[in-house]
Amino acid sequence: MAGCDVLYYDPAHAGPGDGWRPCTAPGQVWTDPDLVLRWICTRHRRQLTALHAAGLADQVRWQRPGLTTHPAQPREATP
Repeated sequence: MAGCDVLYYDPAHAGPGDGWRPCTAPGQVWTDPDLVLRWICTRHRRQLTALHAAGLADQVRWQRPGLTTHPAQPREATP
């Protein structure tokens, strides 16, 4: 099982580094409201749902990019 994709802020490690740490909990597939597939643990899933509802999803930091599931855009014909 893949690990959670969320990076969380740990003030105990905020010295010379930036303080962001990877979550090591096992994750499950989750599709966010922007239609991106990610691996998210149960604890972070609740937090991410609340952040999306509050319009703060752009403040989440990720370990790796998600897989977009947006429908393919039609290509324009070339002359």
